[in-house]
Amino acid sequence: MRRKFFQTISGILLLTISAAGQSNPDGQSKLEAARGGYERARNYERSGDWQQAEREWRAVVALDPSDARALVNLGVALNRQNRTREALDAWQAAISIDANISGAHYNIGLTHTRNGLYMEAVTPLRRALALDPANEGARRALALAYIGLERFPESSREIAQLLARAPRDAALLELAAQSLMRQRRHAEAVTVLRRRLDLDGATGELWAMYGDALDAVKRTPEAAAAYERAVELAPESNPTRFGLGYLYWKLYRYDDAERILTGLLKRDPADGRAAFTLGDLYLTKGDAVRSLPLLEQAARAYPKEFDTRFALGRALMQIGRHAEAVEELRAAVTLDESIADGHYQLGRALMQIGHKDEAKRELERARALLDEKRKAEATRRQNPSPE
Repeated sequence: MRRKFFQTISGILLLTISAAGQSNPDGQSKLEAARGGYERARNYERSGDWQQAEREWRAVVALDPSDARALVNLGVALNRQNRTREALDAWQAAISIDANISGAHYNIGLTHTRNGLYMEAVTPLRRALALDPANEGARRALALAYIGLERFPESSREIAQLLARAPRDAALLELAAQSLMRQRRHAEAVTVLRRRLDLDGATGELWAMYGDALDAVKRTPEAAAAYERAVELAPESNPTRFGLGYLYWKLYRYDDAERILTGLLKRDPADGRAAFTLGDLYLTKGDAVRSLPLLEQAARAYPKEFDTRFALGRALMQIGRHAEAVEELRAAVTLDESIADGHYQLGRALMQIGHKDEAKRELERARALLDEKRKAEATRRQNPSPE
């Protein structure tokens, strides 16, 4: 009588067969042949010869087409040869024989996750975990699938269970941080990232993510320090350099910001974000002439952004090109009608070209938006949200 066999997390099964209950010579011969097939297949797997392993598993299945675990192993051998469709068929065949064979569900879900088919991965991975709750590989794959589907609360629940067993697992901590950042749970992300950064192997990307989380919770000086570390570890990363320059600009450290952003534009003259930030820095310092070509570049790169069109309009105003300023400020207000300063600056520009009636309407709109904002702030102060 054939016993069921235990499947490892890797999806390669360690199997044994018992001769108990076999009473006729033909059955005994099949059993011996199957034992030999399992042993030879495992040896081929250990040596990485997946073609020979496939042949052995097919021979075992030919001896007993109802051997679900041999089919699972056959699927693994096929998958190792990048024959994904055949592997999936083998695992589905195993499930049709034994619906409770967890390894087949796990391998199907894991394969779909690796191929970016996250929706298809969820059901088999959940089934694998229902059959084997201790399968950490299935839980990790399910967390990744949920992240791929942007189902972040569900991914966080799976990751939390894994971290409870392995609180210093670097990969899990990184996965948890990514999920928390996508949920805008920045304070929790700070805590998780700090735990990860205390372990070996922290990268510039991780320090930059830590900086983003710190900045989001208004710990901007610490965020700048994190980005400084990120640049040390990843000096060739232009996005990391931009992040540091942006934080310096945000902290009014204009000389440091100018140094970083100027260097970045030398490395990549087409970087529209760096052009905008440096242009806005010069505009803030009152140097509209110097800011103008940078802001024109930024507006070309990001024509559908309020900030780029608004800043360019202000620069044009300051150098006396009022008609062009009106065009840019109108574009900005069209992109976002809720910003009072957009209407205010447009009203001022319209006054300069003699469009007084339209200017008056824009200035009144700016005043109304400011009144609405003050009332909303007063209401929030009177009715603070519970912490």
